[in-house]
Amino acid sequence: MPRRRASGALALFEEPNATLAAARAVRDAGYRRWDVHSPFPIHGMDEAMGLSRSPVPWITFAAGAVGCGLALFILFGTMVYSWPANYGGKPYASWPSFIPITFEMTVLVAGVFTALGALWLGGLLRRAYTTVLRGEAPALDPDLTSHRFGIFIEAEDPKFDESATLEQLRELGAFEVRTIGASHAADGGGAVDGKGEA
Repeated sequence: MPRRRASGALALFEEPNATLAAARAVRDAGYRRWDVHSPFPIHGMDEAMGLSRSPVPWITFAAGAVGCGLALFILFGTMVYSWPANYGGKPYASWPSFIPITFEMTVLVAGVFTALGALWLGGLLRRAYTTVLRGEAPALDPDLTSHRFGIFIEAEDPKFDESATLEQLRELGAFEVRTIGASHAADGGGAVDGKGEA
């Protein structure tokens, strides 16, 4: 069976500090399509990866403002203009009574769009069909959810060269380096340890 191109290269580390240093090196090497996998957050990793501040708070703020404005528009439109009613002599525009609904609408719209924005920015919605629904998502390493740390560089990165990238990752102190792809799932994974021995 012909060997298909790998979907990326994975380097495994045993210590968070080593992973942090390796992430800085990968960033400085000019890679753009890569990610770090860790069982817990690593302080300073955002800076090491060169990530900018997340736009999610702005999405939350904008969505909340829209939700608040929409609620006030509906309440004033119905209670003051379209269907004014006299409740115990109170004014039609009794804004204190509008606060609960306005608050709920603000939280609802902000929460929904925060979740959708986070999923979109994380690539989960954009790649759902090609990677998850069609079963093409690469399986990295089950230990990344418990006690190992990994750096994965996608083959779609312009600087990716399978042999050169594996060698660069090996030089960063990874105890194991391997290519990830469908062809490797069948032949055993193509793992290489930190000394360069398959």
